[in-house]
Amino acid sequence: MSSITIDPELKPGEFVIKSLFAEFAVLAEKKIEMVMAEPLEKPLSRSLQRGEGAQFDQLISSMSSIAEHCLPSLLRTLFDWYRRQSGTEDESYEYRPRSSTKSKGDEQHRDKDYLLERRDLAIDFIFCLVSVEVLKQIPLHPVPDVLVHEVLNLAFKHFKHKEGYSGPNTGNVHIIADLYAEVIGVLTQSKFQAVRKKFITELKELRQKEQSPYVLQSIISLIMGMKFFRVKMYPVEDFEASFQFMQECAQYFLEVKDKDVKHALAGLFVEILIPVAAAVKNEVNVPCLKTFVEMLYQTTFDLSSRKKHSLALYPLVTCLLCVSQKQFFLNNWHIFLQNCLSHLKNKDPKMSRVALESLYRLLWVYIIRIKCESNTVTQSRLLSIVSALFPKGSRSVVPRDTPLNIFVKIIQFIAQERLDFAMKEIIYDLLCVGKSHKTFTINPERMNIGLRAFLVIADSLQQKDGEPPMPTTGIIMPSGNTMRVKKIFLNTTLTDEEAKVIGMSMYYPQVRKALDNILRHLDKEVGRSMSMTSVQMSNKEPEDMITGERKPKIDLFRTCVAAIPRLIPDGMSRQELIELLAKLTIHMDEELRGLAFTSLQALMVDFPEWREDVLSGFVYFIVREVTDVHPTLLDNAVKMLLLLISQWKQAVQSSNKGHDTQVGPLGFFGHSFMQHRTPPSAVLHVVEGLALVVLCSCRPATRKLAVNVLKEVRALHTALGIGKGDEELAIDVMDRLSASVLESFIHLTGADQTRATSCFGPWTDVTPAHGALRLAVSRPSPTSFITGTTCISRMNFNFLFLLGCLSVKQLVFFPLLGIISLILWCC
Repeated sequence: MSSITIDPELKPGEFVIKSLFAEFAVLAEKKIEMVMAEPLEKPLSRSLQRGEGAQFDQLISSMSSIAEHCLPSLLRTLFDWYRRQSGTEDESYEYRPRSSTKSKGDEQHRDKDYLLERRDLAIDFIFCLVSVEVLKQIPLHPVPDVLVHEVLNLAFKHFKHKEGYSGPNTGNVHIIADLYAEVIGVLTQSKFQAVRKKFITELKELRQKEQSPYVLQSIISLIMGMKFFRVKMYPVEDFEASFQFMQECAQYFLEVKDKDVKHALAGLFVEILIPVAAAVKNEVNVPCLKTFVEMLYQTTFDLSSRKKHSLALYPLVTCLLCVSQKQFFLNNWHIFLQNCLSHLKNKDPKMSRVALESLYRLLWVYIIRIKCESNTVTQSRLLSIVSALFPKGSRSVVPRDTPLNIFVKIIQFIAQERLDFAMKEIIYDLLCVGKSHKTFTINPERMNIGLRAFLVIADSLQQKDGEPPMPTTGIIMPSGNTMRVKKIFLNTTLTDEEAKVIGMSMYYPQVRKALDNILRHLDKEVGRSMSMTSVQMSNKEPEDMITGERKPKIDLFRTCVAAIPRLIPDGMSRQELIELLAKLTIHMDEELRGLAFTSLQALMVDFPEWREDVLSGFVYFIVREVTDVHPTLLDNAVKMLLLLISQWKQAVQSSNKGHDTQVGPLGFFGHSFMQHRTPPSAVLHVVEGLALVVLCSCRPATRKLAVNVLKEVRALHTALGIGKGDEELAIDVMDRLSASVLESFIHLTGADQTRATSCFGPWTDVTPAHGALRLAVSRPSPTSFITGTTCISRMNFNFLFLLGCLSVKQLVFFPLLGIISLILWCC
């Protein structure tokens, strides 16, 4: 809490707001001190943005809540704080970077000014963060016009161009200007006319001046200050007011001759229109919007064909079409579509990317809002798009080096109205469905797009998501307030029955077969050969190995593995699939390792009939593939095993009685998955066998993991309710016999080892898990055992592993041999 004292006799509301603001002042000062101690090159957003400090974020949110009841007084206090911190008490204060007034030769003064300037910018950053939150409450609490104008004046002063300024704080100056633009964006939602009046006044003043480079740059800075303005879709009066303002800007766009100003206005229109295009329906018939489109379209379309304008104006032409009436769109879009398609192979990657983004926004409007045309015309349009993006016979897509999610969205849009076309004409071709094993080749990018598109389409249909949203610009708010709704995808297996319900039963088997082909080829090319246990990969860095042709293949491998168990490959047995996933947990690629283990965990948690096979398969993988030559890999593998056992136990404990005996989702796949289940007790003995082997490690940390495995096995054994009878777990046998085992070999040890073991106390009084296990995890003495123990300590590990796999009824005949050898090895 702050050291500022608040009078407890105040009224409750006043006490709350004063306490809250006092805490804000203290925390803000700490933030400023922290920023001042950082290097000048570090952007302020890294330290001050929302999400960088939970306590400060919570405080600002609290101020937003309390502003609902006392917004004017809170704003006045905030301005008082700002002026006091900035060292200015009058409204005529105009922001100027301090360092611009010093001579270049005065290094010491300049460095000091840079630091003071950083402090000023940090104060502005904090002021904007709070302003953005509290000004949202204006609709709930009226604010005097004087305060609104004070906010406007301060914001627009920061939009003024700083001529000739350069220094380490240049980036931060732009960040602060963007923050004030966000403040203006919030203010327009409730005080639009005041903001509009201020902007138009400032623009007129600049237009009346001689059009020098400084003035033109000032106009561009002013325009950028409105980039977070958003049109209110309702009530219609606010919608009309917004587009009357847009018409004023459009008139200036048509009149201005300077290319950079024209491009800045085009960028502003795009930022404002894309959210409108995403939500617009009957509003396209409102006269002011119709007039705005007709004012700009022809001129913008003509200018977009010129090379110097195309990058800036292609997005604007797209947006104008997207907010136009249906007939206007259908009359004009196909012409512009051909221009976009012709630029997909443009040598300039920026131009090809802009053309692609224009294409997929137009496609969204055509399919989702317009609902296509006649079947023949629609088929023709879609074929021209698909053949340009995914050329037949090509191993890549057009344009190259583009984020794959754009192509995935394009296919998703098409599938919304033309599912059969999307599957047979696009996804089948991308996944090489129907190709024989000899002609099957890996085309990483195409296959990645095809598989991801299928998963997205199936998920959307199953979750009944409805129409996919309009692609946005992905702009990030400078305050860090950007709300991203993370899509949660289903991880339950898509069964034949579910595929039938959502209308994908005829495509689903083909995709599963293709997935099987892809996985087998990838495992051969970039899977087993890139395991960390491979000799070829020893002493190699992943960054050096995952390059060239390998990189897109590993990207595809990640997608395939992440698709399991949502899709189970058809043609791969259960054991093969588990073995594949287990081997990938030691792959060189970190992300692939994580995805493989996540898939194994999903199989363990969600599919009861797979649990025995997953656990035993993972154990056999450790025995075959992971040795103590790689101690870190061994420890990680045992930790993963421990987690799998624990998750099985938790799943059993949380499930209802008899749930695990029911046929799970995979029962729908047919006879290939309806295999005879291994008894859980047999699997647990396999795990115990591995634990006994790991207990023979010379590393204490590894032995401790083995002990934890034995403990988890006992916990799982209890949770499963396996009848005890003659069954006895290894951990119980070891605890029961620890005293007699110690007595049987203690005479063979040296005096120093005798003293070391004596610290465990009388063996007759040991409690479970404190006898042989406690000795097993203790640090081994460097003293060698005397003659007579060598042959025992060299006992074959395989024998000890098999010993653990025996039932405890059989183990009773060998206990002393197994336990004596184990303790001799571990001591």
